[in-house]
Amino acid sequence: MSTLLVKVAQWLTLLLSWLMLSPLFFYLARKWQLIGKKVRVLLLLMSPLMLIVYAVIVLFILQGYGDYKRKHHFANDEVIERITGVPFPELNIIDYEKGEAGFLGDYNDMLTLEMENDLSESTYHYLDSVISEGNTNWSKHNDEYRYSTMWGNGLPAPKGENEEEDMTFSLSFKARSKIVTLNYGAW
Repeated sequence: MSTLLVKVAQWLTLLLSWLMLSPLFFYLARKWQLIGKKVRVLLLLMSPLMLIVYAVIVLFILQGYGDYKRKHHFANDEVIERITGVPFPELNIIDYEKGEAGFLGDYNDMLTLEMENDLSESTYHYLDSVISEGNTNWSKHNDEYRYSTMWGNGLPAPKGENEEEDMTFSLSFKARSKIVTLNYGAW
């Protein structure tokens, strides 16, 4: 009768350790030789603790992907050209300041970019003529060119951007400078 009680106690201990502390379960199952190695490993891998670990790993991967996408989405000359209507040379990220996300996911990030080549004189003439005509998102103050737009919440998105996102986009650079400052975020 006592060996039966010992076995029942061992199985109950194994069950509790599997539910709460799976490495202890693995150790005890091996020490008491109650479960074969393959089943022991399988039960360890699908224990509640390990499922929580898997979930945390997946959440970290998704967070990392989201951060990468958030940082690099607008750091692309083709995206900037599509939004502003002005051709830009290749851009390299110099600095990135990630804004804190609000309760509803609002954020405001800042990218400092460097153009690989200068803008052409014809691009500056085009910008000056567009600004002088008005009805544009471009403006100029002294020798600094600025572009600003918003979309979402009823405002049309630029071609290629998600209509469902509520975004702000603001770009500025000084004439004959390779440095571009880009502020963007969700609102």
